[in-house]
Amino acid sequence: MLQLRGLNHLVTLAQRLSFARAAEDLGISQSALSRSIQSLEQQLGMRLFDRDRAGVTPTPQGRMAVERATVLLADARDFERQLVLNASAEAGHVRFGMAPMPALALLPAVISERLHDAPEVTNEVVVRDAHALWALLVAGDIEFFVTNEGFTFDTPQPRMETLGHFPIGFFVRAGHPLLAGDCPGERFPVVRASWTGLPLPPEIQQRMRGAANIIEDFGSLAAITAASDAIWFASTYAVMDELRTGKLHELPREKQSGPHGVDVIMYSLERRSQSPWARSIKQLLRQRINALARAQT
Repeated sequence: MLQLRGLNHLVTLAQRLSFARAAEDLGISQSALSRSIQSLEQQLGMRLFDRDRAGVTPTPQGRMAVERATVLLADARDFERQLVLNASAEAGHVRFGMAPMPALALLPAVISERLHDAPEVTNEVVVRDAHALWALLVAGDIEFFVTNEGFTFDTPQPRMETLGHFPIGFFVRAGHPLLAGDCPGERFPVVRASWTGLPLPPEIQQRMRGAANIIEDFGSLAAITAASDAIWFASTYAVMDELRTGKLHELPREKQSGPHGVDVIMYSLERRSQSPWARSIKQLLRQRINALARAQT
């Protein structure tokens, strides 16, 4: 089998047309280069260069070999470059999943940064509820997924890594009756995404009319909440823009009433090694959660 080293010697000699100059460029002795070319000629069964006192000249077969070797060496350099980029998470393809709530809070900033810093990485993100994402993970269709704590799973045992903490609360439109007081006896619709394992606190259940409305699209949830008397159960991080503009307001909560926050977990499979892309995205997700925490203080 031909070796890239010998092909590099061939191309360099064809460019320099002198054993002395080509050997100098390659950093080897002239005799070593001569032996390498002779070995290549023997291996191919053809004469690649005509030699005389003026130097060397590629034969017709040699010119054809040089053209093909030039392409092979360029492909090899590109292959090496891609491997280096892949190892550093700067190129390649990653497919992962996120539950709707962390997707809304984290994806825009994280993917925007990846598109800027690693434009050769193709990101494919599946946004589903945790049970659908678990099925995709076990089937090998995604490398990992991100959802809130409390998700229960079947075998196999996953690797679980905490990315950060999300505050949770209840959000209503500007001018909502509950912003002016407790509204004894009044009941309001509740909207939410299907956070796995995260029940509504008793204080909201007491004010809720009927069962909670499950809507996975956060854009629709924001619009519905702004246009109705619905109470939206969500994370503060997912509605920061609406809170900043005054479109929505957070209801005050009693300190002892249910959890005020939830951990966000990255699930992957123990038996599968994490790719450089997964490790890079995991780091960006943590940085984004920390940035959101700083922005809230």
